[in-house]
Amino acid sequence: MLSWKNYAEFTMKQSQTLVIKLRKIYFTFDVEDFTNEMAFIALQITIELLNKYNFKGIFFITGHFAEKLQKYPKIVELLEEHEIGYHSSSHSVHPTIFEFTDIENYKEAYETSLKRETSHINPLTGEIEGKGGILTLQKLFPSKKIESFRAPGHCWTPPHLEALRELGIKFDFSSNLTNVPAQYKGITFYPYPILAQWNGKFADFRLFWTTAAKNQNVVIGLHPSLFTTYDGWDQVYFNGNPKTITPSQPRSLSEIRSLIKSFDLFLKNIKILEKIKFLEVESNLKNAENDVAVNRNLVEKCYEHSMRWAKRVFNYQPRFQRKHFYRFFDLSKL
Repeated sequence: MLSWKNYAEFTMKQSQTLVIKLRKIYFTFDVEDFTNEMAFIALQITIELLNKYNFKGIFFITGHFAEKLQKYPKIVELLEEHEIGYHSSSHSVHPTIFEFTDIENYKEAYETSLKRETSHINPLTGEIEGKGGILTLQKLFPSKKIESFRAPGHCWTPPHLEALRELGIKFDFSSNLTNVPAQYKGITFYPYPILAQWNGKFADFRLFWTTAAKNQNVVIGLHPSLFTTYDGWDQVYFNGNPKTITPSQPRSLSEIRSLIKSFDLFLKNIKILEKIKFLEVESNLKNAENDVAVNRNLVEKCYEHSMRWAKRVFNYQPRFQRKHFYRFFDLSKL
């Protein structure tokens, strides 16, 4: 466990290396594990920690989680003070985004995306069963505009994102296109997130500092459920849709307390740096003034990065996705 004294010394040394230019920090969270009661507890703890330091976060919530969240009015009330984003209707349920958009006809992939993202998806069969998805999230938070999105596994596809734009999405947190907010075809792309899982180790703090030293905008992307469980809940989907869903293994109470304590320490230090104007925690999303500087090399890197989750985790080999990326970014005109 990192001590306050050691981290304070590290913080002061690192702060001296930063150019005096205000950094913008975005706390973002993927809220997706609808299978485990502990995930809802972890979410509430996460929100309460942010509130303790008067920080606002961006919570990307799946349709499945939103359906279960209706039973937790206290958490819904807490989330009202934060930015609510979308994390797809069904995350890892097959067919996934990278599967149902991997067809040759771009328009058909777009239309399929519109349908699936406004529907409840059966978590065992992947079949559409009535309305759900982003509509459930909008109904749960009627005073909120659901305008931001992060793709599961950061595995986004162009026809799917264009469909989400039709549904009101303006801001994307899935890609590695840019280190500063930049827009393309009416969508503002934010920088790729760091961390994903909070381990409470020195490496977590160091990664934040090395990123902040190089970039004016830092997106921290975490999974609250991993404060309370060991593995990702969606491992049961890696080899296809399961017959039953088994919650992932819970952490011990001492481990949970240790992780939460170290994250609290991290937030405490962020607050100190905010007070001395090294950085500010931001959650208000704005349309970018500058454009994505599109070139063939950038698009190719973006495509490979986006498909990494599909290839490594699901052993899926895309057929038409590269073609979709080329079309979206108008490479024929370059």
